[in-house]
Amino acid sequence: MSGEIGFVFEALIGKTLEALIEPAAVDGYTIKILDEQRIRDAFGEQSLNGVDHMVDIEDASGSRSIFLLQEKWKIITNQREVSQFLDCCSRILSRIRPDRRGTVYRLWVTRSQPSANGEKSLSEGGAYVIQSMTSQSILAQITGQFICELLDKRKWCSPMIAGMPSLLTVAPADPVVLDESKTAAAPVFSYKTQVTVQKSDYFLT
Repeated sequence: MSGEIGFVFEALIGKTLEALIEPAAVDGYTIKILDEQRIRDAFGEQSLNGVDHMVDIEDASGSRSIFLLQEKWKIITNQREVSQFLDCCSRILSRIRPDRRGTVYRLWVTRSQPSANGEKSLSEGGAYVIQSMTSQSILAQITGQFICELLDKRKWCSPMIAGMPSLLTVAPADPVVLDESKTAAAPVFSYKTQVTVQKSDYFLT
């Protein structure tokens, strides 16, 4: 079941990223998006299985930005998965001519916070961590927004946000009173306070 949910999340990320293509084109940018299998096919290497999406963004002048994403919609991720992602990023970049790499961004997109060791490895590997447990739609949306933020192109987000699936999770249940004593009104105590006023000539002299 968790694997199926993971594939659904990856598909949602792909659709979210695709929503950036049209507004980017208005500004003269081209965006190419490869999922995991297309990455393997593009480089002729079926063992490149640590990056879920590669986003290649190029402006009219030929300036290029490459985003490498790993997307995890599960409660626990481990150090091995982090290492696999960073290693796969390195292997992909080694297959791209240095003059064609441009600026490279590594994004670890996750439902849960990485472990302490995983977070340290991601930091040392130059990766950003994008994390939210609220819903898949919220995490996908902030991933798209994060990419636009890195490119200083917030305006590209508008069509993407408008087309996102509902951000709402399951509505919370009505509160259940398990112990009426916990909801009883707190007792009100009355205190008598005596105030003594002493006249002073301090301000009159």
